[in-house]
Amino acid sequence: MAAGKRRQANFELLRMLAMLMVVTMHFLSHTGSLPEAGNGLTERTVAAILIEAFCIVAVNVYVFISGYFLSESGFSLKRLIRLICQVLFYTLLIPVVLAAAGVLDPAQINIYYIWQSLFPVESGHYWFVTAYVIMYLFSPVLNAAVKGMGKKQLQITLVCLFLFFSLGKSLSILMFASDKFGYDFGWFIFLYLTAAYVRKYGIPCLNKKHIGIAVYISSCAAVAVITIITLLICGKTGSLEYYVSVPFHYNFVFCLTGAMGLFLAFSGLQIHSEKLASLICRLSPAMLGVYLIHEHMDISASWTGWLIGTPSEHLGGFLIQLAESVLFIFFFGTAVDLLRGKCFMVLERMLARTSVGKKCASAVRHVDEIMKH
Repeated sequence: MAAGKRRQANFELLRMLAMLMVVTMHFLSHTGSLPEAGNGLTERTVAAILIEAFCIVAVNVYVFISGYFLSESGFSLKRLIRLICQVLFYTLLIPVVLAAAGVLDPAQINIYYIWQSLFPVESGHYWFVTAYVIMYLFSPVLNAAVKGMGKKQLQITLVCLFLFFSLGKSLSILMFASDKFGYDFGWFIFLYLTAAYVRKYGIPCLNKKHIGIAVYISSCAAVAVITIITLLICGKTGSLEYYVSVPFHYNFVFCLTGAMGLFLAFSGLQIHSEKLASLICRLSPAMLGVYLIHEHMDISASWTGWLIGTPSEHLGGFLIQLAESVLFIFFFGTAVDLLRGKCFMVLERMLARTSVGKKCASAVRHVDEIMKH
């Protein structure tokens, strides 16, 4: 294996860890394990807060990884088409499978349902995919901006975006009308530019791996402590009801610093085993598939019930349920998407041999050449 591939395996491992975190957060959300404003704390809800706090960086980390590499590799129409085809595979096939299994009532498949499945990006079937695709479409503009701007210009731009998207909302006890909690392409663009800055200039004060880990742990601990304190205040006074959820927003300041710390910690990680690095690089492309399967609109709210029924009231039993469910979804989704990837590869090769396929491939290459220059 080439040395470059071994070095990138660290980021692919981080991508896999981020997806494990995403599935964990969805388990906590769909089982109603996180406390709501005004409710008292229990042993289980405190544990859920701590777990959520150390996983909340996952989405930001995922976008950091994309921005870090896309800021150098640039836009690829072929990559975008593959992404959309992957999404369509699940939005169109999952309802058929669920209906055949008797889980989905065919009467639910009306024109609006079909339209959501045919146009998943535009309809927001998966909020992450919608935000990511828009960010990706902006990537040529963003890359040109990073290349053309000086270091100080880029720093000022990032500071201004940080003030608008993160710092202001992190300090406000009232919700801003423009705040989307980090579930939008605007926040993704900020993360993209931040990752591009890190790749181009680095952050010298965080270059050491242990410093990145310390930033991650302290940031996530701050998220947990602020959440618990806010819940206690809300329970006693009835105030700060909105702010209870703020530390778990993706654009909360400590969610951002925690993601940055974890990303930089993994950037210095070296995986010396070629076999392990190779395995990681084979598995990591399936991570998006894990998300697309378990967050499909007909599965998202039901999969925890299918796997565990009612969540255990005892902390030990609950933690076992969480671990088993998250690992099952992770490995099942990985296996399914790896199989899908192989099928797509065969279909792509077959299509490439046809005259239509050759014309399409030529057109895609032409677009990519234009975008690169």
